[in-house]
Amino acid sequence: MDYQLVVLIGAMVVGLVVAIKRQMRTIPVPGQPRKQYQNVISATAVGLLFFGSGVVGWDLSYSHGWFQGTKWVDGPAWWQVGLGSGLLLPAGFLVRRVPSRLTAR
Repeated sequence: MDYQLVVLIGAMVVGLVVAIKRQMRTIPVPGQPRKQYQNVISATAVGLLFFGSGVVGWDLSYSHGWFQGTKWVDGPAWWQVGLGSGLLLPAGFLVRRVPSRLTAR
């Protein structure tokens, strides 16, 4: 098994665990849907997938199924790096709009 793939999957799992832990610490404000959290987590997960795989040179152009049709290229897959960055920027904007912890007093 390729170690770069293991590192990529490990980084994605760590990111997801951190996002879930952070979400569990916050108390949702009544009347505001939890969809804001889902948007941030989804945009971050997909952005990290494309950004990380693009940086290490794992081309997802012809991907179908689970890891079928993917191939390794000699350099970074720049379109994936751009797409990943394009998804991580709105995720950073959306995370600032998510309500923080509610102080119960």
